[in-house]
Amino acid sequence: MRLELPDPLIERRALSLLQRRLAAARVVVLNGPRQSGKTALLAVLQRALGGTYLSLDSATELASARSDPMGFVTGYAEPLLIDEVQRGGELLTLAVKLEADRSPRRGRFVLAGSTRFLTEPRIAESLAGRVRFVDLWPLSQGEIDGTSDGFIDVAFDAPTSLVARDPAILSRAEVFERVCRGGFPEAVLARTARDRTEFLVDYARTVTQRDVTELADLEHAARLRDMLRLLAARTATELNLADLARDVAIPAPTLRRYLPLFETIYAHHLVPAWSRNLTAKAVRRPKLHLIDSGLAAALLGVDAAALARPTATVAGQLLETFVAGEISRQLTWSNTAAALHHWRDRDGAEVDLVLESADGRVVGIEVKAAVDVHERDFAGLRRLRDRLGPQFSAGVLLHCGTRPRSFGPSLVACPVSMLWSGGR
Repeated sequence: MRLELPDPLIERRALSLLQRRLAAARVVVLNGPRQSGKTALLAVLQRALGGTYLSLDSATELASARSDPMGFVTGYAEPLLIDEVQRGGELLTLAVKLEADRSPRRGRFVLAGSTRFLTEPRIAESLAGRVRFVDLWPLSQGEIDGTSDGFIDVAFDAPTSLVARDPAILSRAEVFERVCRGGFPEAVLARTARDRTEFLVDYARTVTQRDVTELADLEHAARLRDMLRLLAARTATELNLADLARDVAIPAPTLRRYLPLFETIYAHHLVPAWSRNLTAKAVRRPKLHLIDSGLAAALLGVDAAALARPTATVAGQLLETFVAGEISRQLTWSNTAAALHHWRDRDGAEVDLVLESADGRVVGIEVKAAVDVHERDFAGLRRLRDRLGPQFSAGVLLHCGTRPRSFGPSLVACPVSMLWSGGR
């Protein structure tokens, strides 16, 4: 089957990464949330390389994959692009493994999935040495605008230049328009805000009623949508299972089994705590972020106008989730290999996001929904800078103002739009 290219087509940075890894491995797994653009990316790949596209959203293809897995993965022009592969189960994955082992040719299979099914230890182990992974997030702001998305590399390699760069000038209201739009292609291309919200609400219904329940038989399945709303309300906060279990009225041990399912379908992602043994007082809980700020806003029933008001209580959380999402997207293609964390100690010092590169350098990022920035807003970044010394590359405070400014050695305040419009 040949896929039609979508119209309009937004160029994805993951394409070059997908092509490079397909040239180096027999199997490439393209993972990402439902509706993040995997099928469109496969269409572009098929147009460039040829091959065969099969989707397990088709009842016929799904029945074939489940009844005769080996027959399903043989006899087609390669590369064989299998969409929604998680629906075929472990037997299909093993069939791909066996067929890949019959020939060492590179670029034979692309397995695209809307769950982390193929990262399960047992299945990942069976594909070890044969597979490379590519994560496809919803669209970044740079992909939407056609700009460089090079913030991470600049922050590590040329942090002093951030003050001299010219980011796009956005009002606070315009920043929150982007927060509420998020990055799902269907939401980005929606004609009206109402169309966008309806898509995001329907998306939440689909992932809770179909995707989660396909993974497990759950006794509290009827409460899954309420649970997702609670996760939206707690986005950008440390994960406290006891508090969450009390709010959703589900026993904590049961909730402990449910939360990984939401992560498996990419409803949220966890940003682990960071310490590097700087202090025994470091807090160890991860921070929870919904996968997309637009989805979080839709679940909470807030729009850009409401968030732009000074009294908006969730504005800071949603802006931090927006930034965490943009950073996570950029990490999939930045030249700097880095891991994302957050940091807080029991004395109250905290930094919203901490990037640590493979060579031990650190960039701290604070997020403020305000237009004005003050010295006190850098308290956590200063604490981190003073403890790390020369390994501290930069501390960046992202805000809703319009100008970048220096706040002392290695510290700078930048508009949020610097994330995608400041250039490399």
